[in-house]
Amino acid sequence: MKVERKHTTTIVQFQSAYQPDQIWEFLTHPKYAVAFTKDPCYHNEVNASFELEIGNQWTEIHTGEDCEGDVVLCTIIKSTKNKAFTTVRHQAGIKNTTLFKLEKNQAGTIITEIQKFSLSGRKIRPINIFSWMMLGTGLLTKFSFKPEDDAYWFEHMEQKLEEVYNSAL
Repeated sequence: MKVERKHTTTIVQFQSAYQPDQIWEFLTHPKYAVAFTKDPCYHNEVNASFELEIGNQWTEIHTGEDCEGDVVLCTIIKSTKNKAFTTVRHQAGIKNTTLFKLEKNQAGTIITEIQKFSLSGRKIRPINIFSWMMLGTGLLTKFSFKPEDDAYWFEHMEQKLEEVYNSAL
């Protein structure tokens, strides 16, 4: 796993043993987001008719001590099946854009996850000033980016893929 932390961006690359079409739904569908998380601080509410299409949304209900009670709407802004997937969400005065890129190679697929953070004017509250200061100083990526959590998530996704594809044999 390769990780990089910049002032307002984090980048994680993970080599999966599986092909993009095998990974796609586990990587992008919100019903799996928490399934592979070490210590989930939220859960997703997904409409029964939800499809992975541009403009579609789901809701994150946050339960962690730092963000308890936050209700965050996530929107798909770009989607090229088995290649790239981008979502955006606004929380605590911060706009978070997440991009997944899948590149097929001889070993399987390189998954690149890019998280970009910027200021958001949605639901402005006095507490947002703290988030904006953390963003401006680079502390947001320093404290919110935990490569070991990403490694845990990807490893558990791989275990699930192994179960699914080995049981099909």
